[in-house]
Amino acid sequence: MRPRSSLKTVAALLAASALAVSGCGGGDDEAAAGEGETRTVESSFTGEKIEIPTEPKRVVALWRTGAMLTELGVKPVGQLEAELMAEEIPAEQFAEVKDTPVIGSWEGIDVEKVIEADPDLIIGMDNGGLGIDYEAISEVAPTVILKIAEPTDVWDNYPVVADLVGKTTDFEERDKALNERLATIKDQYGDALADASATSLGYSESVLYVDTSKSLTYRRLEAAGFGYNPTYTDNPERYSAELATENLPSLNTSNVLLYDTGLGGEVSAENEKLLAMPSWKRLPAAAAGHAYPLTSGTIYTFEAADRQAADIAKVAEAYAAAQ
Repeated sequence: MRPRSSLKTVAALLAASALAVSGCGGGDDEAAAGEGETRTVESSFTGEKIEIPTEPKRVVALWRTGAMLTELGVKPVGQLEAELMAEEIPAEQFAEVKDTPVIGSWEGIDVEKVIEADPDLIIGMDNGGLGIDYEAISEVAPTVILKIAEPTDVWDNYPVVADLVGKTTDFEERDKALNERLATIKDQYGDALADASATSLGYSESVLYVDTSKSLTYRRLEAAGFGYNPTYTDNPERYSAELATENLPSLNTSNVLLYDTGLGGEVSAENEKLLAMPSWKRLPAAAAGHAYPLTSGTIYTFEAADRQAADIAKVAEAYAAAQ
């Protein structure tokens, strides 16, 4: 890791160069923007108290914050690899962020690229499985990392992220409305859904995973009255569990199958292959027409949450009508 003075010197030189190229016009405004008020917040993953701008202007998006920041109206100046993805962000918003510079991956960050991005705040989340040197990048700009374990924690951090970037949010009201929408589904179709033994699954990086009771998708399905596959609710280790395709017959007892889609309903090439497998088509639920698309529960925006709730409502109505 580079010494603190070295990183700050490089950052200062880059900033000075940028000012020299842009000239003096508007310099006072830029200086004023950089001299805003600050406040102290907690970086729950690192356990540190961090002084951050009250109204940050240049934010770098690390793990699990990209789509969330975009929905909040923040255009990041840097991103972790694959943090801003077309399948997670509405097309109009994605057009504004698709060229955001990549400053590294979950395995590590290029500090020089962070310096080039010239952030005044770096935010992200970590479950303990990333290989990022937060001490190094905190030498460039205030770095706040939120501690998480599962996707439910990411979602619950939505208002925290909004606060960190100086945005107001009606999270509580919208989340309440979402839960009421799911409760209405349960009221309407709960009797039929109780024996659904639903299973939600999909591919990620060539591995087939099943959502467990630690997933955000499960939380919403349960709220809507769906019974869930008990194999994946008995104290699971994580929010998803790997399932080998040769073990697809283990899903024979599920009356409802749900496969992941992107924000716009896109089915990935890997999930298309899954749906075409003879072993999938032989599953009782698939053969009966009870395999349905479901907006992914690892897109942490209200746009995605509302679309997932709409998908759940469609599934509930279709399944209940067939009983």
